[in-house]
Amino acid sequence: MRRDRISRLASRRQLYTNETYQQARNLLHPGRPPIPAPDCAEQRNFEADLFHQVLDSYTDFSASPFGIRRVRPQPDTIELVAETEQRARRLLTWLLPSYEPDGEVHGMLGLRIRQRTPKGVELHIAGQHTSAWLTGQAPEIWKRAETESFERAADLGWKALWRGPEKWSVEELSFEQQWNTGEWTRQFRAGAWSASGLLRRIGLFHTLTAADAVTGYKGLGINGYVGSGPVRWCLDIIHRSGVRYQKQDLVEALTDPEFGLPVARAEHLDAIYPPETMENWIRLDDEARTGLIELRFTTCNYEQLQVSSCDPEYHAIAEAVERRVSAASQRRRDTH
Repeated sequence: MRRDRISRLASRRQLYTNETYQQARNLLHPGRPPIPAPDCAEQRNFEADLFHQVLDSYTDFSASPFGIRRVRPQPDTIELVAETEQRARRLLTWLLPSYEPDGEVHGMLGLRIRQRTPKGVELHIAGQHTSAWLTGQAPEIWKRAETESFERAADLGWKALWRGPEKWSVEELSFEQQWNTGEWTRQFRAGAWSASGLLRRIGLFHTLTAADAVTGYKGLGINGYVGSGPVRWCLDIIHRSGVRYQKQDLVEALTDPEFGLPVARAEHLDAIYPPETMENWIRLDDEARTGLIELRFTTCNYEQLQVSSCDPEYHAIAEAVERRVSAASQRRRDTH
């Protein structure tokens, strides 16, 4: 690729991943999309499950939306850089599978730790061609999180399944058969590309929104589709008073033909099932209507993120959020 094109692609990729320029440049390859899709269905489904867990495990304020400082997608793996020790420990603990006797399997079914290195921990699904790296923290942080997860399971009388053999346990197979073989799961798999695609572009919520916080969840289908409809990824993009929403910037990035996802404005939903504040809700879906992304821009002044009055525990986070919001707002002024 010509040098000026490589430079343009690397700079553009940074917006989607929040990588450094050199990191983004190093992962560009001739003949491949600047943000590649997973190279197999197993990896795509794994990342969809992982995106769901990233949303569900996020419970506290952080400088980066979802507590992920940056993401580094490659065809056969993805790296999530955890912002803090607290976020790293929460995320790994949430992912590791344990069995509650006469209850359920908590965590991701079949998840195992493939390797532990100075870089971080590599996770995968037993028996599948999958890979995800959790990095950003010292090796002892990841080791401590795993140890605490094991001790917690033991204290509760649960079985730590990830410490077992390199295959699915009887408990995981039974839980999968009981709960993950119906219509809802088929819809989730059909739209796994959208969740995986959002995970691979999660940096957009850091670079292109002037939001104090971004939260989300996996929602049920809505009216406007045949049958139960696609899985709905609901993302709440929360701003402080007086900060302008950057709706169009985010929509243009997500629908960009080179860097974005194969989605467009789901205008057919507005007339059929409009929420009360539809002017600040944007829905995107694909032509086949297998995935639905719901962007909901709202305003809320969190006391914890007001630098002038926040608790010392949140002061550094509040300052970092203010810097990020200011940078996103300045970027918009510079490009418009």
